[in-house]
Amino acid sequence: MSEAKYNCPVEVTLEAIGGKWKCVILWWLRRDTKRFGELKQLMPGITQKVLTQQLRELEEDGLIRRDVYREAPPRVEYSLTPYGETVRPITELMCEWGKNHKPGYPFGYLKLKGLRILVIEDEVDTCDHLRTMLEECEAQVTAVASANEALEMLNQVPPDALVIDAGMLSNSGYPLIRLVRALETEKQRQIPVVALTASASERQQSLREGCQVHISKPVELAELVATIGMLTGKA
Repeated sequence: MSEAKYNCPVEVTLEAIGGKWKCVILWWLRRDTKRFGELKQLMPGITQKVLTQQLRELEEDGLIRRDVYREAPPRVEYSLTPYGETVRPITELMCEWGKNHKPGYPFGYLKLKGLRILVIEDEVDTCDHLRTMLEECEAQVTAVASANEALEMLNQVPPDALVIDAGMLSNSGYPLIRLVRALETEKQRQIPVVALTASASERQQSLREGCQVHISKPVELAELVATIGMLTGKA
């Protein structure tokens, strides 16, 4: 097979990261590792077949790494390679350019309007910051400092989504997630749980506990809003 010929360097870039999904995948991976299932939930418009193909092509180009862990069931995680990290400034500039190109457009922010979100965070400043961010998106936010308080709130008014510090899952996480799953059955709707993680061990634990997606600390507003919007079907 003859080597491809290019007329300008932009063609090389587009071949590697062009198309509808590759830059989106790279954007979601820019801060931390994600499992296949997380990426699928964060991009509901993509099929499993296309996601698999796009990941394979990014891996072949050396931009992402695929790690398979021999567990039951097998765990597969994707992350940026050092070479892939060189694309991160491009995806972040694309994000900023998109905001400037559509000034005033709410993107995912509008999608949170009226959503009931329960925040579980025992660090006061972080809790206040999360509440402020989400309330600016017109979400109805209840913030508590313990899993026990969260259990009480869940029994009163089930939220549309939970945001929980993964460090709190080790103590009372299982009863909390179990109650969420029971409420999902009762209400016949999904109640997404987003974990805020500070380490690889917290990431793994949060997903084992049943959280759909994790977000690395410090939390970025755009990432948090997009995640909740996608998981609640509002994006």
